[in-house]
Amino acid sequence: MSVPAIILRRLYVKKSLKNNETGFQFSLKNVLADASLSKPLEITIDDKPVPLDKITLESDSKTILNKDISDTNPVDFALNTLVTIRIEGIRLEPGEHKIVISAVSKEYGPIKFDIKDVVS
Repeated sequence: MSVPAIILRRLYVKKSLKNNETGFQFSLKNVLADASLSKPLEITIDDKPVPLDKITLESDSKTILNKDISDTNPVDFALNTLVTIRIEGIRLEPGEHKIVISAVSKEYGPIKFDIKDVVS
């Protein structure tokens, strides 16, 4: 079952893109349905791929290194869960940026969507 990108964009928390002390971050909130990720997130920013080992997922309950997500170590993304995606070692210039997020959900298969947000 393929989920259309227009629906997946609802996961992105608007105006959450910002630089932090070690790179940049943005947030996703699951407003759709319970899911679990079975492969690491693949993220590109302004058409440049982000190395998998530079991505960390943080929620209220835990911090997960993106590279550790697998079929045998899936990550639950329950309904109404807020996750902050932190990218280490990359700072963004002020202005608009395009982010493409690809993942694999056990329940929904491959998912992919893009968003644009602004760093002020």
